[in-house]
Amino acid sequence: MVNCLIIGDMGKGTMDQNKVSKSMKLLYKQYKPKFVLGLGDNIYPNGCSSKNDPRFISHFEHQYSILPNHRWYMCLGNHDYGYESSINSISGFKDNSSSQIDYTNFSKKWYMPSKYYSFVKGPVEFFYLDSNMDRVPEDEIQKQLDVMKDKLDNSIKKFKVVVGHHTWRSVAGHGNAEHRYETFLNGLFKDTKPTMYLCGHDHCKSLIVKDDGIVLGVLGTGGEPYDNDPPPALNNMHDCRLDYFSPSLGAGVLQIGKNNLTLKFFNEKGFCEYTHVVK
Repeated sequence: MVNCLIIGDMGKGTMDQNKVSKSMKLLYKQYKPKFVLGLGDNIYPNGCSSKNDPRFISHFEHQYSILPNHRWYMCLGNHDYGYESSINSISGFKDNSSSQIDYTNFSKKWYMPSKYYSFVKGPVEFFYLDSNMDRVPEDEIQKQLDVMKDKLDNSIKKFKVVVGHHTWRSVAGHGNAEHRYETFLNGLFKDTKPTMYLCGHDHCKSLIVKDDGIVLGVLGTGGEPYDNDPPPALNNMHDCRLDYFSPSLGAGVLQIGKNNLTLKFFNEKGFCEYTHVVK
């Protein structure tokens, strides 16, 4: 069995982020993970301006210096693109995303070779998406869909785990996927359905199961508590069910077995709050 850690929405550079980092050290001792799945919003509030931005050190390297130098597979969140005003972009905001790709060559942990990519670990193929549909032109969205759908449709692995920052279904403040991302995911999964979709964005932990069996794991609790979000919005559950919800800080563990995946949710003290097994 191979284990990995999961963490999202962590790059605050705060004591809350540090609490989760210390809990991850406990999980390293217990589960001996070989890599980490990052779920986006890696550097708040506006990403990094270049590969030399000191926030890579203060908000990432220093925060996780107590952890081994295993590879962290990273994806882009909305805060990684940033919200600095720009008149030269389709969104009205400056695009800081390229700095996080460039930083791959400067860190022993950080790995983001492109905005979207895939990799294999044993019986699992992971598919990393850029879920920021409002930050790129339509032709780029279509290009990503074509590339990632081809990878997904041609995967021979038993388990297919898709990772993006934004929620697909949500019981918290951000709500379900907006129209463009919903359309993108429906197109991506038209012929091949994934085993699991992992994301952050909502600052909570939840396990949602769609009616077609796809497992949705939300782990956006790496650096900021849930306090300011509304309570769980069960009215969003029109094609799925909510099995677990927690507002606590924390990380997750994915255990990869030959014939099953086990997804575990932990609080900031390293206590396991919920376990879900997929066979």
